[in-house]
Amino acid sequence: FYLAWWVAWACFVGMFIARISRCRTLRTMIVSVLVIPTLYALLFMVFMGGIGLRQQRQALELQVLGEEQFGNSSYYANDEIGYCYDVPQEDVVSSTTGDVVFTNSLLGVTPVCEFNSAESTMSWFNVMYSFSYPDGKFAGFGPFLSGFTIFTLALYFITSSDSGSLVVDILASNGRTEHHWIQRVFWAFTEGAVATALLVAGGSSALNALQAASIVFGLPFNLFLFVMCFSIVRMCKAIDNAGNPAEPHPDTLLPKRAWEMPIFGGIFNVMEYIISLGQVHDSRKEKGMDLPTKKQFLEFFKGLVFPFIPLRQIYSSGIVDPKHQNARTNLCMTAVYALCYVGWIALFICGTINHGFVALGWALFFIDACILSVLRMHFRERLGIDGNIIGDFCACSFFYPQAFVQMILEIESTESHDHES
Repeated sequence: FYLAWWVAWACFVGMFIARISRCRTLRTMIVSVLVIPTLYALLFMVFMGGIGLRQQRQALELQVLGEEQFGNSSYYANDEIGYCYDVPQEDVVSSTTGDVVFTNSLLGVTPVCEFNSAESTMSWFNVMYSFSYPDGKFAGFGPFLSGFTIFTLALYFITSSDSGSLVVDILASNGRTEHHWIQRVFWAFTEGAVATALLVAGGSSALNALQAASIVFGLPFNLFLFVMCFSIVRMCKAIDNAGNPAEPHPDTLLPKRAWEMPIFGGIFNVMEYIISLGQVHDSRKEKGMDLPTKKQFLEFFKGLVFPFIPLRQIYSSGIVDPKHQNARTNLCMTAVYALCYVGWIALFICGTINHGFVALGWALFFIDACILSVLRMHFRERLGIDGNIIGDFCACSFFYPQAFVQMILEIESTESHDHES
């Protein structure tokens, strides 16, 4: 659970760490964010987990001792908590043999408790209260430890809410890092209200559901973490190749050439315009990414409804086939794409009659995605645009109209540049 929980929070916490770690080196980041917390968590789990396991084992030992010596396994049971046992502070001598059958090596540590899954949240406090015996090395220390635990938990939640509000504030402000403090306070109270409503409405069941959800949604993030690790390696290599690792230029990590329209640009700019209530970030306005152009709008719907038309135009362009030597092959690929396109739509419709047609429809859909992915990959290589086959496949499957718009705009831009030259 904890691993999936941490992974689910990785992107969220990553933005906060990046926000407060400006101008720090990678070495400092790795040591302070990875090495030190890992060592601390290891030591904490070893010491506190060891104490819990020892007390669990001793509680079971006292059950056996009560059964053998007094005929009652609950002889040492605590009066207040049934699954806790009062540890004898003196040696226990067998009534039959006169031998010492129990010796307390840690005087003052009592009571000790078994782990009770029904009250698992009390396990930590049970350990803390075991240091409450009035006599001994830890006389009356349990209440102080419990109070200190509550204080540190409150401190943890307050600081976590503060940092969480900072990240939510940045996301809600469309990437702006400077905003009014009232907005941040609003998000802090909103987060607390949502958490309180969840616990009041569902109690422990709601908390269990939240934990289950974190595990489910945490798994896909593992794939993103692998990609992020690969990106960090590429970043380090790019900075090293630039020859000035101490003060790299901001443009060092940018690709030499990129798509004129990003895959989530064009018609998708309408969504950001609506969600931001027209307050699109100035950097996007400067790049013309606040609203889709008429060309982007028309090409999107042409690619959505009649994808074989832009596909034929791309195959016939000077970028893909500059000498027109593969005209027949390109025409055949366009025909195959068109047939599969019509086929998967028809099969999805027939799926309302028999669901088995849907599987065949998906097969034809992914054939189209593969054809377009190969074309886009070749298109990128010809123009020197950075990318990878996974990105090509994702763009050419569920965002295939956008992939067509990207390539059509690049063709027109290249032809316009050649004409001017």
